[in-house]
Amino acid sequence: MERLKTAEAATAPLPAAVLGRGDVPNGSDPALDKLVLQHGSQLQMLGTARSFVGDTDGAMAVFDVLRRRQPRHSPAIVRQMALLEHAAAEEAIAAIVREARTKRIVLINEAHHVPLHRAFAQRLAAELRKIGYTYLACETFNALGAQAANEKRYVARNAGYYTSEPVFAGFVNAALADGWTLVPYEFEDIRARTPAEQLRLREEMQARNLVDRIFAKDKDAKVLVLVGYSHHHKSPEAEPKTILMGEHLRRMSGLPSLHVEQVDFIAHPDPADDNPLYAPLLATYPSQGPIVLRNEDGSYPILLGVNGRIDMQVIHPRYPIRDGRPGWLVSLAGRTAVPIPARLLPSSGRRVIKATPASAPEDAVPTDIVLVEAGKPAPALMLKKEPYRFSYEE
Repeated sequence: MERLKTAEAATAPLPAAVLGRGDVPNGSDPALDKLVLQHGSQLQMLGTARSFVGDTDGAMAVFDVLRRRQPRHSPAIVRQMALLEHAAAEEAIAAIVREARTKRIVLINEAHHVPLHRAFAQRLAAELRKIGYTYLACETFNALGAQAANEKRYVARNAGYYTSEPVFAGFVNAALADGWTLVPYEFEDIRARTPAEQLRLREEMQARNLVDRIFAKDKDAKVLVLVGYSHHHKSPEAEPKTILMGEHLRRMSGLPSLHVEQVDFIAHPDPADDNPLYAPLLATYPSQGPIVLRNEDGSYPILLGVNGRIDMQVIHPRYPIRDGRPGWLVSLAGRTAVPIPARLLPSSGRRVIKATPASAPEDAVPTDIVLVEAGKPAPALMLKKEPYRFSYEE
């Protein structure tokens, strides 16, 4: 709750509409557009804080307000859809696992404010484990937190910044229970450098850390890597200006790798913020679960001009709302809706409700956290089938 309050205070100069569900159109007010861009980092902090308290739509909406005021690539829809003339939909997890059988590294990305991506990674990890993948490397892990989690077999609040988000913690806890070994790989040298030098070193050293900490010690290792945004990209050019971590890792390891994209094709709270290709894709390939597209010759069509940078693109459906929460918490994260005990609901104001397994240590991340407000319908807690202890913060 303190993180949310801090983020709200930092964005206080912005109009309430901008901070709500993002219903202020781009270009409607140049002065407002400038103000929003000036508070870009604070808006990102607010969106992330909302995701930590279960407000998944609010998290996406506030990022979308910022995205509307930044340059965006608008694909030629007819030309892009023409690339799919010989493509059919396949269930995403099964397709990724099939390709992963002949690989040693699977890299998949997330948007840091979208817990859906972690729920999908959880499902994927469970299936990859069955075919011999044993190392889980996540951008957010810190060295001490990952070591402690490997020893104690649960994620504590200090394991990493984003692992304090309950869906991320649930993903990692499920991986630990399934026998995965956690590996931190972030470049943590914060000495002052130019932004370009810092970016170059970060991409290179992330890959170097993975090679040194995994493959140098285990020549037969199979690894799942969860990255933020485009860090998993390969490089089709011989020597582009910026080589991202995915390409560095491919070169340094010399091992076959699979690069999976899942950020672009998801539903946003306001459909106007969806990728322009999203609605045509859903209309052409209706599905209740995540899919990838595969051509008749076995190749995977790549949309949005990133050919050669990724191998597959996951298309998530519009998940229904169940008990006030997104349906992917059930279908991907394996949760069940449980009403919030009436004694915990606030009589006034707002309150964050936390549910932590009864047997978990005090520093464990709660299984679920939700923000509730007096006078409004309370969403359900989304939990596993085990006893819980409940707490709250005003």
